[in-house]
Amino acid sequence: MKHILFTLFILLGTLVKSQDTLTVLSYNILNYPLSNSTKADTLKPIIQYVQPDIFMITELTSSTGATTILNDALNVDGVTYYQKATYFNGPDTDNMLYYNSDKLVLYSQFEIATTLRNISEYVLYYNAPGMTAASDTVFIYCYMAHLKASTGAANEQQRNQEAVTLKNYMDSRTNIENVILGGDFNLYTSAEAAHNTILNGGNVSLLDPISTPGNWNNNSFYANVHTQSTRSGSLGDGGAFGGMDDRFDFIFFTNDLLTGSNKLTYVPNSYTAVGNDGNHFNKSINATPTNTSAPANVIDALYIMSDHLPIAIKAYVPVNVGIEETISENNWKGFVTQNRFKFSSSKQEKTVEVLVYDVVGKRVLTKHYENINSFELNLSGMKNGIYFVKVTATSQQKTYKIFKH
Repeated sequence: MKHILFTLFILLGTLVKSQDTLTVLSYNILNYPLSNSTKADTLKPIIQYVQPDIFMITELTSSTGATTILNDALNVDGVTYYQKATYFNGPDTDNMLYYNSDKLVLYSQFEIATTLRNISEYVLYYNAPGMTAASDTVFIYCYMAHLKASTGAANEQQRNQEAVTLKNYMDSRTNIENVILGGDFNLYTSAEAAHNTILNGGNVSLLDPISTPGNWNNNSFYANVHTQSTRSGSLGDGGAFGGMDDRFDFIFFTNDLLTGSNKLTYVPNSYTAVGNDGNHFNKSINATPTNTSAPANVIDALYIMSDHLPIAIKAYVPVNVGIEETISENNWKGFVTQNRFKFSSSKQEKTVEVLVYDVVGKRVLTKHYENINSFELNLSGMKNGIYFVKVTATSQQKTYKIFKH
């Protein structure tokens, strides 16, 4: 006889005794592993140098490659804390996120379809040891994009439409905060419509933390922000060459990271095109003069790994930050009985929003209530699997993790 078993998973923490720093790295890894399946060893010294807590990549070509990076470039030499998101084989090349599971938990993920390639959303929350259940939650909304390449009006128009699709999706998200958008945007100038859409389109405004507008293409004035190409000649892996002369790779983020209003704060001047010393315009990054911006083995690895440089930023997580989604002074209760999720509060809630997500972050149910202290959700139509029921009111929010068998 079939039956359904539900359990509620309570997210707890303890007090953070000191400020923590998160390092975010965004990298176009050049059609890996299709371009060269042995390059995980090349990536390893780059990872060990930067030590990212959040590592987002694009131009991934297989699930096998995603796993090889995890096992051969991240969880190596005694490191065991990296985990990865679920791999989705979309059109063209794909994205992936890896994260430091000692500090972060992957809450949800979602693929945003565009004409050419998917843009990936990964929602994380901070969950370091030492936090109290009364601490506050920090969610980080990470996005990885790879917009249409090449010059010309048609390609510029397609890049902008992809940016519009992303911003429209962001506008559909409830309580979005701490947004970090990385990727290869193939922008030649800040005058492109896509650049303006990324910064100003929709309701979720983003910013370029180094605020460097202009015509970046083949312009020595911007040599210190160029990210492509790392090599002046072909290495036979399909990568572009010609030396450093384009700014294609960015990390954008929302203004709350500048103000710390949502408990994550950008570390000033931490934005870096890793391996760019500003002295290799139209040259390989390991050509003369000697590039001392990183150790020599890292510079050589960046030269070999990809025709793009990775972008890194750092952000502070302040004291007394943790997870407060299932412990509350209003004595919220949630439980399942007879194929229904039942919720009650010791106080009447003016407005309540209920969102149910599947394990990959796809929203499967939305409900809104007013002036209630209880409600029920009929779950009989749900497939077997893991779901998150997120309940948000004016005073607080809770998330229940449901296992359906």
